[in-house]
Amino acid sequence: MKELDDLLRACGRASGPVVMATVVAVAGSSYRRPGARMVMGPDGWLAGGVSGGCLEGDLVRKAFFWTSEGPRVLRYDTTGDNAEDEGGLSFALGCNGVVDILLERWEPGPGDALGFAAEARKQSLRAVVATVYRGPAESVGARLMLREDGVSAGSLTGALLEPVRAAATEALVRGVPWSGACGGAEVLVEVVEPAPPVVVFGSGFDVAPVVARAQGLGWHLTVVADRPVELLRRRFPQAQAHVASRASEVLEKVPLSARSVVLVMTHSLPQDRELLERLVPLPVRYLGVLGPRARTDRILRELARTPTAPQLEKLHAPMGLDLGAEGADEIALSIIAEVQAVLAGRDGGRLRERQAPIHADATAPERRSA
Repeated sequence: MKELDDLLRACGRASGPVVMATVVAVAGSSYRRPGARMVMGPDGWLAGGVSGGCLEGDLVRKAFFWTSEGPRVLRYDTTGDNAEDEGGLSFALGCNGVVDILLERWEPGPGDALGFAAEARKQSLRAVVATVYRGPAESVGARLMLREDGVSAGSLTGALLEPVRAAATEALVRGVPWSGACGGAEVLVEVVEPAPPVVVFGSGFDVAPVVARAQGLGWHLTVVADRPVELLRRRFPQAQAHVASRASEVLEKVPLSARSVVLVMTHSLPQDRELLERLVPLPVRYLGVLGPRARTDRILRELARTPTAPQLEKLHAPMGLDLGAEGADEIALSIIAEVQAVLAGRDGGRLRERQAPIHADATAPERRSA
């Protein structure tokens, strides 16, 4: 999330040409997945990243030469084996992966993927960016971009337009990115999600590190408390929105949706009871409550309506992962880590105990490979 903003800021400061590098396909293990980006200037500056640091130096040195005649895909073989494809580069890094990177000169315009994605996020809309990276020479680097409110843009034309549009539309509905064969070409289909809307109820000292950590991830923060807005702004300057509201008024004053992450941190039993009375029935993405389990269980027993099983499934009380957290900063880390796991569809366990690959598969559906 935050990386997109960093890339746009870097491009805005650039005084000359910029090359954008995008990971478009990965086979085997790789530090970054399809959709990871980096931008760089001719004097050696860069922003973003396409690996753990092992490929960036080579790209910065050669990117402008490689793109002198148009977009180009480079294949980096990090297994240490010889790269078989023309233009392939072999690096004995032991990462056991092959990474394809699209290099292209970047400038604002109809094919500006960064600007389109940023505008979608600004309006809290999901977007899809579909990029052709192999196929007819005139189509390499061409894009089709869709937004869930119907807005579209891009430079892709010709016979590839309709099959890519169908694939992009499906990804827009399902929210699943992929990379692979489509309509006689190879296409990266990225899904750009809006920044998670995080609503924190409370104004205590322990709210500040939660706001700071969430803001550092590029999430959208709203702080709600029965305090003057000016006080909330001074206390939590990193939040994007500040709402003065009693618990009884939150449904009228605070917009919540199925994407919302809600953190209840008031330290007040009466306020938490009133908030949960209103929040538990809502179909939010995550509802967390600070405090002991017995305290929340007591509140739930006192609600006018007994929560259903689906409502309890989204309720995290006490919220956070079991990190042995004690102080406010450690507790904030625990909370943000659990929210990130939920947003990613993970359980937050140890990676060394995970049997499946760390990254989700971004391969195109099999039916598109025909």
